[in-house]
Amino acid sequence: MTAASRGAGLAEPFPAGEAAGPARTGPGQATPAWRGATAAAADRMNAGRGTFPPKDGQPGRAYVTARGAIVAMITLFLACDLVAGWMHVEVITGLGYAGGCLILPSLVRRNALLQVVVAPPAVFLATLLLAQALTAQGSSRHGRLLSVLEGTVLTLAAIAPWLLAGTALAVGSGLRRGLRQSVRDVCTELRAARAAGPARRG
Repeated sequence: MTAASRGAGLAEPFPAGEAAGPARTGPGQATPAWRGATAAAADRMNAGRGTFPPKDGQPGRAYVTARGAIVAMITLFLACDLVAGWMHVEVITGLGYAGGCLILPSLVRRNALLQVVVAPPAVFLATLLLAQALTAQGSSRHGRLLSVLEGTVLTLAAIAPWLLAGTALAVGSGLRRGLRQSVRDVCTELRAARAAGPARRG
């Protein structure tokens, strides 16, 4: 069998004019279309895994999940609550809340932005109640309960400006990274689930 007959029965693995090795395009040469499609598919796969396409030649960055961000939130808020209660400096609690709200939305995957933006107030309240319960004073159960409630209300009143500022920082950080698209995606999923419900019953 000649080389021509062997080549006639095999599909060419690469477009004509492309070598099997990596493409070496010069300054004035265009990248082949098939390589651009492959790169786009790889970008979509990376986005689903929590990494995003590299920019300006920099390597891609890994992002944490919403669960990991909430665990970090709990740890940070609880630590700040305990330190503030021990030192009797309430501003430490406010600084911890504002710092977490500012930093954590920039560390999570884009599809987890909505959870991380809306979670801080609830997580903060839970950790504040836990910190107050751990440091509550009183010999009786009723006295300790009153101490927890009083400490929680006084702390919330003292750091109210920090709570508002931290929540605004979380929303601003989320909008900068694509919070609007995350909200639209959630709404689309809810509409699809609502439309699929009658179809399953039928």
